[in-house]
Amino acid sequence: MIFDETHPLEEVLVWGEPGIEALLGQLLPQSRSLFRSYYEVPKARGEFACMSALIESEGIKIIRARDAVAELLQHRDIPELPASIHDLKLALHHKADTTFEQYRHAKQNDLTKDGLTDISPIDVYNEVKRDIDIILEQDIAYYGEQGALRLNDLLSLSKPWPMANIFYGRDQSQVITDRVILSSLRWNIRKPEVRIFKDALHHLGYGSALTDIREGTIEGGDVAMFKGCCFIGVGARTSLSAVKAVCRQIGGSLQASNIELIAVVNRQHEEESNFFISPTSEHMQVMHLDMFWIPLTQDLVMAYTTELDHREAVRVWQEKGRILTERLGTFREFMSALGVEIFEVDEAEQKNFATNLLNLGNKKVIAALSSNPRVNTELEKRGFTVKYAELTKLVDGYGAVHCLTAPIKRRRPNS
Repeated sequence: MIFDETHPLEEVLVWGEPGIEALLGQLLPQSRSLFRSYYEVPKARGEFACMSALIESEGIKIIRARDAVAELLQHRDIPELPASIHDLKLALHHKADTTFEQYRHAKQNDLTKDGLTDISPIDVYNEVKRDIDIILEQDIAYYGEQGALRLNDLLSLSKPWPMANIFYGRDQSQVITDRVILSSLRWNIRKPEVRIFKDALHHLGYGSALTDIREGTIEGGDVAMFKGCCFIGVGARTSLSAVKAVCRQIGGSLQASNIELIAVVNRQHEEESNFFISPTSEHMQVMHLDMFWIPLTQDLVMAYTTELDHREAVRVWQEKGRILTERLGTFREFMSALGVEIFEVDEAEQKNFATNLLNLGNKKVIAALSSNPRVNTELEKRGFTVKYAELTKLVDGYGAVHCLTAPIKRRRPNS
């Protein structure tokens, strides 16, 4: 049950640490992987474990979709499954070899563009080859041989592209009141993730709460409940048609709970996304609502206001079977009309994932990085307890703490 992003967090869904699928993603060009040009996956795995420990230290229950999927795969008949761990390892290395050869020149261009002159595509390839064996052994120790075999076959070999982004576990689903909305992801490399999360959520007992959105595209990072509104960002990843589909599916229950559905629209990015074959760096930087805006308390949000001024608030509702919309001005103006103060971050702080934090409620937050000193000091001055996940590697997939976590249950006041 989620009615507001600022309510105390009790249960949170995560995918789990990045695995071999993320290693293979390092060999793809940015236009395919949706990552920056390179990051060290073993260190990212350690960062994920530290973040999880921070969350659990606050008494919050973590539910791991990765483990649920590994469990349900044990009872599934899987055609063309590698016969043994040895065969799986051969197939994973072959995929690394062919991916490297296909994209080595594009990878060099990405590394050069990002200023990584001290590393070459062959260096990345050699690290990936080494780390495949290391991470596979870790998976075997955790899941057993059959569990590791089936899980890695699914994530790295079953589709044309490895599911390298699946560890950003907010995007595939989102809880709105008592419903779990299943996403429809924008880019091909990510589309298979939703089916995997759907299976995991069924296995975890959430099947009766699931709602599929089959029109347009919608990603969980664009959805936030706050101050009697369900905000859904519309831009490079989520379409207005999907917001209207949400309205058709659950608009009645939102209205019954006195919750308004508000689209937060960057029209230029939505239009461009329909025609571009890969996302631009501009799109990536503000691809989701949580990349530039986050609620802190009922009277305070943190936001990159340049993007707020580029976004229009649009009310969406259903009346007599018709979907209606009303333009309400800029998102900044709408925040002001709600009586909400905006704690502004600058462009550098926004690009350093200042807004992509996890609100635990009761003025406690987990920030991605300690390297936003002005922001963190100001939060502490305002009475917030700030813990730091230090996601120096995980952010190179264009996401941070908020992107990695999907709250399942927040406690409503007086409940």
